[in-house]
Amino acid sequence: MSIKRFRSRIRKFLRMKPTSTDPRDLKARFTDVYERRCWGSSESASGPGSTLDSGSVHRALLVLPQMVERYGIQSIADVPCGDFNWMPQFLKNHPDIEYTGYDIVDGLIAENQKRYPEVSFRALDITTQIPARADLIFSKDMVNHLVESDVWKAIANMIRSGATYLLITSNGDPVPNEELPRNFGGMSRILNLRIAPYDFPVPLHDDGYLAMWRTSDLAFVLDRAA
Repeated sequence: MSIKRFRSRIRKFLRMKPTSTDPRDLKARFTDVYERRCWGSSESASGPGSTLDSGSVHRALLVLPQMVERYGIQSIADVPCGDFNWMPQFLKNHPDIEYTGYDIVDGLIAENQKRYPEVSFRALDITTQIPARADLIFSKDMVNHLVESDVWKAIANMIRSGATYLLITSNGDPVPNEELPRNFGGMSRILNLRIAPYDFPVPLHDDGYLAMWRTSDLAFVLDRAA
């Protein structure tokens, strides 16, 4: 997504009427977004970035198979899985992948499990809970919605899971990272994990949208999140 579109979305959410929810309660925050369909997409409860014609979905469907083949990935933890709108396309072509989808919104997980009983889904707050081990943790369009302290906590718990690899959204736009304007609704901003204050090392893969690291190269995150 371009800087212009990101700023337009931020302005949209700043105009929204806040709820009485404690902004520190991420489960309540994202449950409210889901129930009010704040993302504004008629196709996907997870928003335009999860529709089948989305450029970010096309990118994910290109990169995920490449990483699976190149690094021998046999299991994936999808954090967050959202409404699972596009992931069936990937799993259809990779039936041997052991997949678990995680999301903080209980209602979303319940709906996913009802629609896809053959798939494993679990409710999880990645900032406070550790998912089960998988070869790869895939995290599309999540950390850009979190305040800086929660970004560190989330990635630390991904590392604590014992996963070997982390494939995560990291925007390559040449702008400094800024704090989330407000911990409210669908607020978002461009976030680049390769520059300050994160300064992640050179990744195994980086296309300006998705970047992949060995979690063993990210041990310093555990100290920052403590």
